[in-house]
Amino acid sequence: MNDHRRPVRLSHHLLALVFLTLGCSALPPHASAMVQDDSLPGNAAMQALGRFVGEWRMEGITTEGRATIPGGQGFSARQSVKWIDAGRSLGISWTVTMDDGAEVSMGRSRIGLDEMAGAVLNVYSGREGGRPFTGSATMIAFDGVAFDWRGHETSGSGASVNYEVTYLTSTTDAWVVDFIPTCIDGTAGPVPGRFTWERVNPFTERLGMATELMGDWTGTFQDHQGRTVVSTMEITPGPGTRSLRMQVTDEVDGVRTLVGDENVWFDAAAETIQSSYFGADGIVVTGTMTLVDRDGRSVLRDDWSGSDEFGTPRSGVSWMEIDGDRLVISFTEIIIDGKPLDADACAGWTMEYDRRN
Repeated sequence: MNDHRRPVRLSHHLLALVFLTLGCSALPPHASAMVQDDSLPGNAAMQALGRFVGEWRMEGITTEGRATIPGGQGFSARQSVKWIDAGRSLGISWTVTMDDGAEVSMGRSRIGLDEMAGAVLNVYSGREGGRPFTGSATMIAFDGVAFDWRGHETSGSGASVNYEVTYLTSTTDAWVVDFIPTCIDGTAGPVPGRFTWERVNPFTERLGMATELMGDWTGTFQDHQGRTVVSTMEITPGPGTRSLRMQVTDEVDGVRTLVGDENVWFDAAAETIQSSYFGADGIVVTGTMTLVDRDGRSVLRDDWSGSDEFGTPRSGVSWMEIDGDRLVISFTEIIIDGKPLDADACAGWTMEYDRRN
């Protein structure tokens, strides 16, 4: 869990795990732990670090920092945490990328329980702005929620810094970092800061318009009997916003009936967004959803297939597009019992909804 020191300032060794020693010329933190200290966190703390396993992200804007990284630019940071040896050793890798695609920092870290030292130690290295850096750290306290570390880092130019870092883990999907430099050997260095890492959500990351879709939508159309139908689509998130439920109801002359339910989720095995629709009239279809660029706008495409209440096969391609407070669902292909509908017939299936306040 590598310290992304300041979410609003990229500077020297942005993502390294860096901690405190007594002075810039002091020995590396693991040296003081070589004589076993029973007061230091040990196996229980190492096991607890498993809560960080997964993929994490952060975004921010740089302020004035080092010459190689000008201020006022957007950046994103990613890190991956995996067990190397379950319960005993973690491997971490990270990258920091500017909005223009330039990678400005990368590195790797290994955290493990040193039996002889009786402590949890971290050793890491990487490059930032083309310059190498190395560091090491010792966990000095763990109360079940907060992990406190102490360490020392040195850059390829010879500059060094000592500091303290605390990781607060009140939830499993985010963690807060408090960073305090205590001694800097050089003219430039990090400043105290607090920032948050968020766990990567594979569903919302692949379906970027998920948040926009959530809410209540209404539209009207005339049925084959000439009656006005008020259609309502309620789109709600599943637990952890890792899926969506779309429920459609129609109201005619004050009578409201269920049309159908659709669930949308991320299939980790297939690496795709999947959909499944169950109609109150017996229609059942499943689909694969992808975000595509159409006329400069991000549109959700659903390639679906299934059957109606009589078992008659049907398939097609539908599109879901958001334009401000309007949601449009259209069809470019519909095949029923092997017979494709023409363009005019497909257009007749188009439905437009307005966001309901």
